[in-house]
Amino acid sequence: MSVPYNPYAKQSKVSSTTQPPVNPYKATKRKQPTNNNSTDSSSHALSFVAAATFSQAFSSLEETPHFKNEMGNGAMATDPRAEQEQAEQRALDLQEAATAAASDRDHHVLLQPHVLYVSTKQRGNDVLKYIRNVPFAFSKMVPDYIMSTTTCALFLSIKYHQLYPEYIFRRIGELGKDFRLRILLILVDVEDNAAVLLKLNRLAVTNDMTLILAWSEQEAARYLETYKAFDGKDASSIQKRESNNFQDQNADFMTACKPVNKSDANNLLNHFGTIQAVAAASHDELALCEGLGPVKVKKMYEALHKPFSKLRSRERKRRAEEERETKANGKDEEAGLGGTENKESEDDYPGESF
Repeated sequence: MSVPYNPYAKQSKVSSTTQPPVNPYKATKRKQPTNNNSTDSSSHALSFVAAATFSQAFSSLEETPHFKNEMGNGAMATDPRAEQEQAEQRALDLQEAATAAASDRDHHVLLQPHVLYVSTKQRGNDVLKYIRNVPFAFSKMVPDYIMSTTTCALFLSIKYHQLYPEYIFRRIGELGKDFRLRILLILVDVEDNAAVLLKLNRLAVTNDMTLILAWSEQEAARYLETYKAFDGKDASSIQKRESNNFQDQNADFMTACKPVNKSDANNLLNHFGTIQAVAAASHDELALCEGLGPVKVKKMYEALHKPFSKLRSRERKRRAEEERETKANGKDEEAGLGGTENKESEDDYPGESF
């Protein structure tokens, strides 16, 4: 009677010359199709399947290119000099990245003052086609446009904002507080824009930015050109110039009264001769001037004769009220005295009747 084979039973020792016992769990070598283009990995896989022990299965891996590369890198990593070199290289890379980021953020201080600088992200923007009055140049920087060392702008299209609503929040966060005047230039290219503009307005107020709306690329380009053209100039360039000749000064003085225009001022000066004569003229004399109607005459007379100080005006009104009250009290007293005299005369002669 034959005994069934037990793979878990303790086997007796055999000499090296004898064949090892049969292992039923050992995978048998399958017949592979012959292929001249087969790689070394396939042969290693076949040897691994046919190996009897663990060391035999992985003994051929040392000869593969992958093992040599990985173990070579591991050996280099274990070397203290190699670790130190790698640490120094990483520190240099981090320092270069920080320097590049700082240069992108702070290089606007070193930019040329006569050039409008545009970010490289705006190369395909149609607004650049209409910038003709100031020179512009591309540069790698955080904002979209830099007009001066203290002024910058971010450009946003409402159509693009509806597709990517988180874009503007990320750009404002990257911008930081490097510029004193930060402009949010919005291109309104959508018909239904009330709700979007309301949110963008709230966003600009919250982040201390100036919101400017443009309904075309030409208008947006004009805003950028104007900011760049007036960079470094004071407010005197846009203020009203003072008049130097007498005619202009007279017109400025007369037109301070709202209904009177420059033609009326010239007519008054030609009719009366001097400003002093105009100020001393009465209501009827002003009405004789050509071109002055009842409304203009009234406003002109009040402007020339009423006091400028509010305190004097109040005091004048108070005195006028006191005079009216005094006159009213005097009339009441006279009326009371007259009634008393008539009563006394009737009492003196009670028996007489007329």
